Amino acid sequence: MAITKPSKPRPGVDRRALIFGGTVAGVSLATGAAPAIGRNLPDIAVIGAGAFGGWTALALREQGARVTMIDAYGPGNPRASSGDESRLLRLSYGERDIYTRWAARAALLWQQRQGEFGRRLYYPNGGLRVMPAPELAAQRRVFDRLAIGYEVLTPGEVTHRWPQVRYDDAPAIFYEPTGGVVKARESMIAVAEMFARKGGTVRTGHAVLDGPSGTVMVDREPLAAGSHVFACGPWLPKVMPGLLGDRIRVPRREIFYVGSPIDDHRYRWEHLPNLADMDTYTASDIDYGIKVAAKLTDIAMDPDNGTRLPTAFLASQVQAYVAKRMPGLAGQPIVATRICQTEYTDNNHFLIDRHPEHANIWIAGGGSGHAFKMGPVLGDYISGRVLGHAFDPQEAALFSLARHGAAAAIA
Repeated sequence: MAITKPSKPRPGVDRRALIFGGTVAGVSLATGAAPAIGRNLPDIAVIGAGAFGGWTALALREQGARVTMIDAYGPGNPRASSGDESRLLRLSYGERDIYTRWAARAALLWQQRQGEFGRRLYYPNGGLRVMPAPELAAQRRVFDRLAIGYEVLTPGEVTHRWPQVRYDDAPAIFYEPTGGVVKARESMIAVAEMFARKGGTVRTGHAVLDGPSGTVMVDREPLAAGSHVFACGPWLPKVMPGLLGDRIRVPRREIFYVGSPIDDHRYRWEHLPNLADMDTYTASDIDYGIKVAAKLTDIAMDPDNGTRLPTAFLASQVQAYVAKRMPGLAGQPIVATRICQTEYTDNNHFLIDRHPEHANIWIAGGGSGHAFKMGPVLGDYISGRVLGHAFDPQEAALFSLARHGAAAAIA
């Protein structure tokens, strides 16, 4: 029998405070924008146009700062971790409720921003997740405390609701109706376009940092700015090898898109939640096929020079998974592939802090597989830190350099 939790708050519980409280001080929940803090703000250079950099540059510009955003290959390029066609937005993060609260807020901001951008970017369809019993219990505690609706379903109940899915090997499946699919590459292009429309400067260039002096060079020329935000994802260990070389690992990831039969629409986002289990995860079809991530142990990936061709044995792995979970797609063609990389810290928390030797340089990265969905919230948070807004010291400590050690590869 399904165990359904009500979405309305318990008596005496402020649901908005539980979900949104303690994130970015002074930010309006209605608009996602912080109030203007006055004129004569310094020039700020943001290095990177991905989930960290693009949203930070836009938020800084909206607060009145003069901002230049620099990316080596341009917004939405295929080398970026924020490339690809889609990303998932989920609220289930076990006991790490900060990300549950941030993701809930991000879902609202994605819907607001897509209206402003004038294009569809967010597709809410929920998710089905299989997790070990202790993790499931922890997840239920967090959702109960934050008054977020969910259900715990049996395999039969899943198949009854979604006949195209099989979870016969799972004792229980966690269903969250919240969350969905976000367009990735298209979103980062939209963010950059809005940033430029609001007066920001977008520049293509190769930025490097001279560690001893703190001088930032772009295409071998010094870049003068009051502050610099290095938000360049998998390039951070290359830009700051002494400081971040062992704090962020950059593994290769292979993504496959499986097509549906021409007259079978059951795998589209309107009819199917996203799936996640011990094997891998999927994103339902938003006009590009069912996205399936191949399961691969950590193999280091150079974001500049790594080969971006899929491997046959991982394609076979994906086809076997599809036949197991969605038998109606057995034998269907792989219609597209994406080879990218992610960047992980040792504890899977973001890394957001000042450079320990240069007070005018900020570091923002270590997405750890969940930065993209948080993009609008990250932009508010990082811009607030750079501009000196009030912040939650517990969150700042969680993201600090001091809390991150060497990030060992997963065997």
